[in-house]
Amino acid sequence: MNKIIITTLLALITLAGWAQEKPDTITINFQLASKTKGEVVGVLYPDFMAFGNSALQPDTDDNGQFTVKIPAYRTLHIGVGNLNKVNEVFNWGIDLFCRPRTETNILLDDINKRCLFTGENAEAHQAQFDHPLEIKDFNGKINMFEIQEIQATAQSIRDTHELNLHRIDSLSTAHPNLPGDYVEALRTIANYGFAKNMIDNVYGHFVQNMGKFIENGNTLSKEYVDLLHEAEIHELLHPNRFLTFDALNYFNLMVSLEDMVQNGIIQEIPGEEPDFKLYRFKQQCSVIDALDASDEVKQMMKSCYFLNNCELDLTPEREEYLRSQLTAESFGRLQNHINQTLAANAPVSDEEAEALAKKSIENLENGKDIFQKLIAPYRGRVIYVDFWGTWCGPCMKEMGHVEALHETLKGLPVTYMYFANKSSEDAWLKATQTIGLDGENCVNLRLPYNQQQAVEEFLKISSFPTYLLVDTNGTIVTNNAPRPSMASNVREAILKLLDNK
Repeated sequence: MNKIIITTLLALITLAGWAQEKPDTITINFQLASKTKGEVVGVLYPDFMAFGNSALQPDTDDNGQFTVKIPAYRTLHIGVGNLNKVNEVFNWGIDLFCRPRTETNILLDDINKRCLFTGENAEAHQAQFDHPLEIKDFNGKINMFEIQEIQATAQSIRDTHELNLHRIDSLSTAHPNLPGDYVEALRTIANYGFAKNMIDNVYGHFVQNMGKFIENGNTLSKEYVDLLHEAEIHELLHPNRFLTFDALNYFNLMVSLEDMVQNGIIQEIPGEEPDFKLYRFKQQCSVIDALDASDEVKQMMKSCYFLNNCELDLTPEREEYLRSQLTAESFGRLQNHINQTLAANAPVSDEEAEALAKKSIENLENGKDIFQKLIAPYRGRVIYVDFWGTWCGPCMKEMGHVEALHETLKGLPVTYMYFANKSSEDAWLKATQTIGLDGENCVNLRLPYNQQQAVEEFLKISSFPTYLLVDTNGTIVTNNAPRPSMASNVREAILKLLDNK
């Protein structure tokens, strides 16, 4: 019998994807003039390994410093900001435009409200402090508009974009010696902001009116497709330009919408397909090929969509098809990543486990060692791992489904392990009792900051909440497990792991 599936509405790429054995890096050295210790700073960057955005949260040491290294295969737009010291000097954070294998040094003079940049692209970075210009977004409630208003919304987005370009031209005219890299950076951010707003417009109206599309032929109308084409600006991904946050969001949404254009909103999947995941990946490759994007971007997207569909399972049939879609370099990077991830996710050897058992967890610094020691007592059971925080709204919303999840999994050999991120002890204790995390088979952890950060870096935790599954042998199966609100899906995934024992 043929299977019917609903096309994924929003492409969420959460698995790590495109990496080399020794990836290029961008180094950022940060210094507070006040030498404040414990200042937490958010560092947001486009991540090739996920074809999405990743975040780091380093904190300043005893000298008010930190250093971070970011994986990079091309020039990136990196954001540095928080709600305290950075925002006292910059109204909306610091934008960095950095090439691989370079260093950028930031001296944030939080005493005199100044900032000094040295290193890579220092003149362009300094210009944003001396001549700041915030790129404005279209902030309409796009998904609240009625279907007949989609053109009016599009015009409002065009008007905002034209205003941004006019403000950039005016700034450049008033300051003819402004660094060209800064002006180009402003234009690139504005252009991708426009493209992302236009895609959000189409996507928001589509979600609001899905029933009408199904009734009228199961495809997007020409009006929607024309607006999609208006937003196509792939030439900005030239290797000599930088990749912005909006670019990645834009292309992920484009894949979802182009899929609907090609295959309809409801798709019919042949029941005789022996490898459904490979079949779906082949469909997505044809979708990616149809996008008005550069070959470089298409290679990245195919690598990451393979991981999104097939995870780390590179069967001979999948490898043969992948080699037909990727260059030798891209395939090598993907294969290296798969091998490295499998090795990292594998349980420690008996000898390593014995050595870890003899060590006090307080003395462990390596993220893998910490995590493996914590899960070791629960071998023989599936472990459902939840990275959350009392400060995190989506986390707390999902916590409302914990009781139902525990009831759904009742009788199965499951341990629930909860890692609380940056949560005060009082708030953490209160939440665990209120939510019901102190029940049977629940393990609640509030690690010291450096250990929590080490574990999150090892497991590639870049957003909250994040859910993992660890099988009965101690192998990390996925860092994209279903949420508590999807209790039946969690049960299905766990039953599959138990069947494979």
